[in-house]
Amino acid sequence: MTENDFFDLKSDLADETGEILSEKVSDNYGIFTQKRTQNGVDIFISDITTEEGERRSGKKCGKYVTLNVGSTTLYDSESFERVCKVFASVAEEFISPYFGKSGGFLLAGLGNPGLPADSVGAQTVQNFIVTRHLKTSMPDMFEKFGFSETCAMIPDVLGNTGMEAAEIIKGVADDIRPGCIIAVDALSSRHLSRVATTVQICNTGICPGSGVGNARMEISADSMGVPVIAIGVPTVVNATTLLTDALSDCGITPASLTDESKKALMNRINTDCYICPKDCGQSIKSISRLIGYSLNFAIHKGISFSEIHDFL
Repeated sequence: MTENDFFDLKSDLADETGEILSEKVSDNYGIFTQKRTQNGVDIFISDITTEEGERRSGKKCGKYVTLNVGSTTLYDSESFERVCKVFASVAEEFISPYFGKSGGFLLAGLGNPGLPADSVGAQTVQNFIVTRHLKTSMPDMFEKFGFSETCAMIPDVLGNTGMEAAEIIKGVADDIRPGCIIAVDALSSRHLSRVATTVQICNTGICPGSGVGNARMEISADSMGVPVIAIGVPTVVNATTLLTDALSDCGITPASLTDESKKALMNRINTDCYICPKDCGQSIKSISRLIGYSLNFAIHKGISFSEIHDFL
């Protein structure tokens, strides 16, 4: 581990990556950002358009939209519906080209269902309406409620199954040929305040485990053979990133530290150490429900928001 590796700021969120880059250089390198507010929700849009922007950000060329939804555990029913509809409208911008496509939508809930900080994908699946079986077994009901064709899976992680999540998803996708895959996974953030309060959606796919330095096979249009939309929620913060930001807030930069201080920090804190709040389990359960309901509202046009619960 080098000094630069240790003090590098690490984040999976595109808006934070742009924030980190802007602190170092003034040129945007083909990374364009904008912000808007929709019904009380702050939305950050990042477009990475060049190979240089891709190299510097560590993210593939594409569109990344980040929503700051706040602490969803504190929502009343009115606030929950309001924010769900905002996220649904953003998600619809990504999924609308695939409405009516043969095979419908396949939701893949990535991560380890047994670890609260890594279970956002699996918990989203639990809040997602699946209808593929109804299309043939109950066609009248399928048509009556205006369902889109959907199915879902929880591929788990390599350590539990001996198979890459991407291998399992690819096998299913090759068989059912969905029009689009929606992959939901946990991410890492730069700030603890953004853990389970932020949702990112992009059209570039995802590399499971990359947020905690354990990257697995990529899940993208190139590897799956069908378009992939990735949704992520930051659930952890890298310890060295948290430390570096805290030092910066106190006016201490890595360059101002003595070699002895740097070595002491590097010996005490490993770059593979990640931190999450003690109440993350409830927060992740709540924001997973928000993602699931938002996807339901965006995909199934024939049902009202109040009816979603009845079909789960």
